[in-house]
Amino acid sequence: MANTSSSLQQRVLKLSRLHYIYVLGLAVLTIIYDSEQIISPDAVLQRWTMIGLTLLITTAVWYVVRITDKPSLHKSLVWALIMLDIIVASTLVYAERGMASRAVALYAVPIAVSAVLMSRSALLATASICTVFYSFSAVKYFVDYFNEGYKLELYSTIAFYSTMFFVLALVVWFVIQPSRK
Repeated sequence: MANTSSSLQQRVLKLSRLHYIYVLGLAVLTIIYDSEQIISPDAVLQRWTMIGLTLLITTAVWYVVRITDKPSLHKSLVWALIMLDIIVASTLVYAERGMASRAVALYAVPIAVSAVLMSRSALLATASICTVFYSFSAVKYFVDYFNEGYKLELYSTIAFYSTMFFVLALVVWFVIQPSRK
């Protein structure tokens, strides 16, 4: 059991370090968008707030994982990162025109993160949560800016991406599952 605990701890540490690269990518993209005036000053402030919170939570996860050896706490911290990643993706989907957003690709991050838990249930639960949050973000944008698309387009886009979340989760599961002899 101690070996499994140590293994999980090491995986979560690596995961938190990778999140620093993720935060850097979000920051660089925000700087580029801001310097080219692609997004409004309010959107820039919203993104920097989101980046700051992501950095803060990532640092807290990294620190707590380093000082503890409790597997149940490590699993909870992975779920904190998963939810953080889903919230970041959902915020960007809404900010980037809902169903027309390219930020939908960011939902792959929490699905990949959930692979650290080595559980098909965790992967499918993450895909389900991604579906709920993506659907909400796309529908919210559609309601707030009604003339930017058609209902059929909205619902077919939601169905397509939701299906892809589950396909990705299952592909990840087949890649990480222990081999059967």
